[in-house]
Amino acid sequence: MVQLDDYLIKLVADLPRRFEYARGLRRRFIFEELQGKVNSFMREGRCVTVLLPGLRGTGKTTLLAQLYFYTHSMTSEVIYLPVDELRLLGFTLIEAVERYLEIFRPERPVLLLDEVQYDEKWPLTLKVLNDRKQFLIIATGSSALNLKESPDLARRAEHIHVHPLTFREYLYLSEGVLGKGNLKPLLDFDVELMERSMAESAPYLWKAEEYLRTGSLPFSFDRKEPEVYEAVFTLIERMIYRDLPQVKGFDSQTLEKALKLLFLLANPRGERFSYERLSKILGMAKGTVISIINALIKAGILVEIPSIGGMTKKVKKGPKLKFLAPTLRAALLYKSGELEKGLSALLEDAVAFYLSKIGKLEYEPGKGGADFVLTVDGRKYVVEVGLGKDRATQVRRSMERVSADRGIVIGEKFYANDDILSIPWRTFLGMI
Repeated sequence: MVQLDDYLIKLVADLPRRFEYARGLRRRFIFEELQGKVNSFMREGRCVTVLLPGLRGTGKTTLLAQLYFYTHSMTSEVIYLPVDELRLLGFTLIEAVERYLEIFRPERPVLLLDEVQYDEKWPLTLKVLNDRKQFLIIATGSSALNLKESPDLARRAEHIHVHPLTFREYLYLSEGVLGKGNLKPLLDFDVELMERSMAESAPYLWKAEEYLRTGSLPFSFDRKEPEVYEAVFTLIERMIYRDLPQVKGFDSQTLEKALKLLFLLANPRGERFSYERLSKILGMAKGTVISIINALIKAGILVEIPSIGGMTKKVKKGPKLKFLAPTLRAALLYKSGELEKGLSALLEDAVAFYLSKIGKLEYEPGKGGADFVLTVDGRKYVVEVGLGKDRATQVRRSMERVSADRGIVIGEKFYANDDILSIPWRTFLGMI
């Protein structure tokens, strides 16, 4: 049986070797913010607890590895603890932290805690450690992390979500080109700035479809396309069978139906399925279908886009559902042999992801309704997504129905007038 003291001593000695793979990797854009937390702690002793919830495969462990090397360059008082490994060995998180403090006696330790949801008492543990005002704590966990977070910890911890990659971040990590972008020129209808952005990203737009298929999750780098889909599908299975039970106590049969439900929703026609239709296809009660969908949303696999408030027209199928990362849908389409039909659906996933980062995202229910209605700083935009179609007329109708200020078409052309702007979809992806 492994002794905790022996495990910790060996772990501390082995960390540089364990994380050697991360030394040469480019850093995600979020690293700069986390680096600032370390700098504040080292310079000013600012003790904070930072939670990094995020979908599996978004690079959270690699972020901690890079933070380990960055912090270790300034102090030896840094420890990385893989909580899933601790649980496998029969140790609790609090036991490991307390023994680390007793063995190494650090004065101002930096605690990097990975996959904290594997410890049943992680919220209480982090609250107790936070209240000592002795540490900088940076902890990762699944997208469902905050579901079990105590109100006391929620008030004390800072939350920084680790999102899937945007197209520009994908290009930066994989090719070392471009950097952070933003959608402000698009929202302002600033044609001059948009043309500059278009010129900057133009040499790389041929990789846009590759991004939609395989590039929104960083672990896909350096793998052939079929290998990416197989790896992502394995990731989806882990989320279903490991993460979903943390959200709700589904039995094994229900979890199998949850995976089948994801296949249905990934189909380009799946968004049009009502809850009643899904219930009939799966042979499950409508309430159970809704419960599974809510769990998939809370686990971070799906994104819920509600219908715009105040609309009198209702739809029975409920919210519009998108996949958080287009690569998740692509893997499911690949497994079902329908990937070639899914580009438009992958694009809509990416558009929903981009827009939800900057404002309130809704959709217009009913036949002919807008794909998205975006509200940013009190200004309302109707957004239509379509490959090979000019949807300006449809946008104009939706603008009138929802009293929108402006309309945006994400399609094939570039033009702008006073209140409607059209932008090629590859160019849109290249803005952020």
